Amino acid sequence: MQREFLIETRAVADEKGNLLNLKYYLIEEEAPRSAAPLYRICVKKSLSEQPCVEEAESTPPVSASEAQARQMLRQLITNAVTPVCLLEIVDDMMTREDMQVS
Repeated sequence: MQREFLIETRAVADEKGNLLNLKYYLIEEEAPRSAAPLYRICVKKSLSEQPCVEEAESTPPVSASEAQARQMLRQLITNAVTPVCLLEIVDDMMTREDMQVS
């Protein structure tokens, strides 16, 4: 089972001046054979003139810590990350985090 929480919406202009509506979600899912949930991130984008047509992307589980997943999500929101680059940016964030721990 998974639960999806809308954390924030943003309206930003792209490089061509089109107004984009971005929605950022935290997704909590039950981990197989574990009592603790895992957290994923989802970003949905639509153009202001076509709000019913959404592009979406979600990550695989990024953390078992809700606080850590929310912190990552906050950085994505601050930088207005779109679905097209979500996976690459999250991968970079997690790689950087792993390097700091080592």
